This record gives sequence, structure tokens and C-alpha cells, in this order.
Amino acid sequence: MQKIVILLALAILIAGCSTETKDNSATLNGHVYYLDDHGNAQPVTNALVRAKDLLAQTKTNGDGAYTLVIESKVDTFNATVEASKVGFIPNTVTIKAQVGQSVLVPDLVLQKVSGGEFNPADTIQASGPARHITVDRQTDNHIYIKGAGLTETALINFKVTDDNGKLVDNDHQVTVHFSILNGPNGGEYIFPESMETQNGYVYTILNSGTIAGAVQIQAQAQVNGTTIRSIPIRITIHGGLPDAEHFSLVMAKSNIAARVHYGLLDRLTAYVGDKYSNPVVPGTAVYFATNFCLVEGSAVTDSMGAAQVNFISASPLPPNPQDSSFATITAYTYTDTLGQKRISAQTKILLTDRTAPIEVSPDTFSYTDVNRPIQFSYRVHDIWGYPLVGGTRIRVEATDGQLFGDINVELRDTQQSGLGTTDFGFSWAPGDSLEAPQVYITISVDPPVDGNGYQSTTIAGYKR
Repeated sequence: MQKIVILLALAILIAGCSTETKDNSATLNGHVYYLDDHGNAQPVTNALVRAKDLLAQTKTNGDGAYTLVIESKVDTFNATVEASKVGFIPNTVTIKAQVGQSVLVPDLVLQKVSGGEFNPADTIQASGPARHITVDRQTDNHIYIKGAGLTETALINFKVTDDNGKLVDNDHQVTVHFSILNGPNGGEYIFPESMETQNGYVYTILNSGTIAGAVQIQAQAQVNGTTIRSIPIRITIHGGLPDAEHFSLVMAKSNIAARVHYGLLDRLTAYVGDKYSNPVVPGTAVYFATNFCLVEGSAVTDSMGAAQVNFISASPLPPNPQDSSFATITAYTYTDTLGQKRISAQTKILLTDRTAPIEVSPDTFSYTDVNRPIQFSYRVHDIWGYPLVGGTRIRVEATDGQLFGDINVELRDTQQSGLGTTDFGFSWAPGDSLEAPQVYITISVDPPVDGNGYQSTTIAGYKR
């Protein structure tokens, strides 16, 4: 061990003060701490720090800091860093590293086997039998799924006391069993599953699996035929890093009248999941860009993996709307902690113009006393032939006779032209012995406030 440390120190001295590393190695920098009884972080000196399965190790200095150089034959690799020292519970963290780069490793917090620095007066006094199990301290209230490159374990420390609140002494030792009451069932587990009290303290460590969700852990013990339990302890397992197959982008509306109104807002949501279909770590940054109009530049994901921004109708607009009046919005994020592997998702929004004059065929008609229906077709769209925005209402009314078909329509949000979106039809029948010498049929288009605009047309029919 001493020989390895000396060789590592010589390598660092040869490298000098440069932050560059060898072409085939990555440098890991970090700190190892423990929490005192006031919850303050204190450095752990001379702790052994090693990269599991990668044949690299070192020790912390007086500030709890360490530098670990790892050689690798691949450009990017995972490294599980473990810190340990006699009298402390080992702790690990998995990170992604890249050769030629320096990586700042998340702080490793060790827990004293005795449960921390407690008051000796609590243990030298004789206690009664165990009556209560309470949580003394836990390192984290959330961890991350296995393989996320983030903290995957949480240590929970319990204390066992008698009726008077004294820590149970060694004459009243009990075996405390730990269990997971509820969890996402993704392979998470606790270790150890049981432990005898040591000066009234016990601990267990929750290890995450591959599914995100909440975990409830409980400690219990049998004392003279009676079961004593702790309250359930809740720890959340968050998702991992973004995955390209679980990255999507959607608009609240796919069609807005951007060529009619500037300043319209359309909600844009990126949904980001990890490779196990969990929502990614809350706070994951997602960035947005568009080729036309405006979009807010970035947002962070919530607990459901959603990041939301606004798309804003404004210049520039597509220059040739007769060919295409679509804007393409791109969202992107990174699949690694180094910001090297970028993934993206895209969606399109239709930017429509003012309502065109209504086209109806035939545009005039005649009728007799015979109740014979007449078929009409009509088209409603913007001046470039695109469908109008969702919420637009189309009404067909006649001064006499009966109407059937598409006579009271509310348009849905769509980008597609065709039957039911731009092309419609109805029938008109005079009924038996219609006396009116003339009949007028009116088609009107009533838009929402942020729509394409009002239009109407009237056709006349004459009795023969």
C-alpha cells in the first residue's frame, strides 16, 4: 500500500501544477467528511480512497481532500469511488470520467460506526430495557438509481432508548431488524438487514435499484415478547441521466395564428426519462432553440421529468408560406455529467395566417315543390390553404328549408388539411311545398380571440 501511495505522489510531482492529465488517464478530485453531533462536516484524514476494479487508490490529506489518477483504455468510463477508514462505515459514489479531463467527485460522507459523537454520559449510566427506536441521523433524504453516476446509497442511523430516553447499555442489547415496507421494486435493498445495538446505536444502508420512486424503511426489535418499531423513514430514489429513447417534445397547440397575432404564447414541454423509463433527476437542464419566432432558452425538469418553456409568435416568420409555414423547435440536453454527449428532440408548429374567403360549390341553386335535397361542399382555411386554429366555429344557416351535415362544427387543433379540417359538406332540402320564392344559406366562420379572423358568405337559391 505504502509503495502505491509513494508512486502516486511521484507521478503527481512529475505532472507539476498543470491541470492537464495524461492522454490515457483521468484525474478525480474530491473530499471525505463525517458529520459531528452538531451536523457540521469535519474532514476525515488518512481515509483510504480507491476506485473499485480500476487498480487505483490513495489517502486523504489533513483537509479530507484527495486526488486519484485512473488510467483507462477507453475515452469515457464509469468509476465507483469508495472511501473507508477504521471506525467508519464505507461509502461509495459512481461517476462518469473521461480521459484527459479532471472530474470533481461528489463529497463522500462517512458515518462513525458508533453512530457519531455522542455524549458518554448517555452510555455509562445503566439503562432499562429497550422501549423506543428513533432515527438519529440519515445522510440523505434522496438518492439516485443505480448506474446514474450519482449518490446511490443512504445511511440511516437509529438509536434505541429505554423508557427514560437513555441509550440502552450493553446489558440490554437488542437485535434490530430493518425492512423495506414500500418501494418501487427496482432491485433496491438494505444492508445490513439486522444489527445488535452498540451503545444504543444501529445503522443500515439503503442501496438503490434501477427504478425511481419512494422507499419506506422501518426498524424493529423484539423485547421481552413485545415488538418495538420506528416510524417509517422515507427516502426518494430519483431517476438517472437523460436517455435519447426517452426524450420527447410536445406543444400545447400545434397550430397558432402567428401570422395574424404577435405575442401569442404556446406552452412547450420536454419530457425527459432515463434508460429505465424513470423521470430524470429533478433539476436536469434542457435547452431550446427555434428557426422561426422566439422560444425561451432553457428550463429544468420537475419531479415528473418535464421541463416547460414558452414559444412566442414574433419575427422572423417563414419567408415562403406557400411552400411551408412551419417552425421547428429543438430541445437538447446531455446524457453524461461531463456535458459531452448531447441528445435532442424536435417538434413542429404550424404558423397560420388570416382566414381566406369561404369557397362553396355550387354557389347558387334552384328548387321546386319536390322535396329533393341539394348537396353542397365548402372549404375553410387560411389564405395559404392551411387549417384554421382549434376552437374556430363554423355555422351554416338557411332562411328556410332543412339543413343536414357539417352545419355546426368546432375545429380541433390540427396541422392537417382535408376532410373535417378544411373540407366540409352539407345538404339542403326544401321540404314539401316550400312557398318561399328565395332561400339564402349563410356560412360563417367565428374564430377564438387569438384566431385567424372572421369570414362569412351567403348563397341564394330560387324557386322554379
